[in-house]
Amino acid sequence: MDRDVPLLIPEVNPEHLDLLAHQHSSRGWEQGFIVTNPNCTSIPMTMALAPLQARFGVEAVIATSMQAVSGAGYPGVPSLDAIDNIVPYVAESEEIKMNDEPNKMLGTSNGQQVKPAGITISAHCNRVPVSDGHLVTVSARFRNKPSLDDIVETWRTWQPVPQQLNLPTAPQPALVIRDEPNRPQPRLDRDAGGGMATSVGRLRPCEVLDVRFVCLAHNTIRGAAGGSVLNAELMYAQGMLDTFK
Repeated sequence: MDRDVPLLIPEVNPEHLDLLAHQHSSRGWEQGFIVTNPNCTSIPMTMALAPLQARFGVEAVIATSMQAVSGAGYPGVPSLDAIDNIVPYVAESEEIKMNDEPNKMLGTSNGQQVKPAGITISAHCNRVPVSDGHLVTVSARFRNKPSLDDIVETWRTWQPVPQQLNLPTAPQPALVIRDEPNRPQPRLDRDAGGGMATSVGRLRPCEVLDVRFVCLAHNTIRGAAGGSVLNAELMYAQGMLDTFK
């Protein structure tokens, strides 16, 4: 969360890489830089919200995560805690990250720091007996009220920078829209786009906010190593790995 460190999802905020020049000048570095991945649970929600934020403006979000046991690292969650159980607590910082990270990634960089998007987020994070794949249920309120068809069209036509550049690990498409009433599911959909895509589905009206939907991403591919590789591919494509030596 340092103000001059990009918290990067290449599809969402590639322009935040302009912070790297400020890193060099402000920290006195002659070479190298820091670019970080976001929390693996923040990724599917932020991927789903990014095109909607750009078009309609997101005001508020209620999010409930169902996070795979692999997200706890190896050896993970003890089996007697995980089997036949849901743990309504992941870590002290997890819900803080879910509140803060999307606001940074969806915010605006001035080349020195990021102005957060100002979205009010209430997050509930849970550990569930799933091997891989973090699923998040989302209710959202917008400044400019979209229809359900508007949202689907926005998702379907979203062509972020990595997809335009056809980067090697960039999923095509970035968002996989599931029309079935019972999808996405971790076991069926976590490997979409080689584990790099975000799957969205169950879009419907919300009686409290405006709309609600479900999103899913592979936490140990997109949320970890794969996300880092795509970050590097984007910077290489933009010539940044030659600039900062």
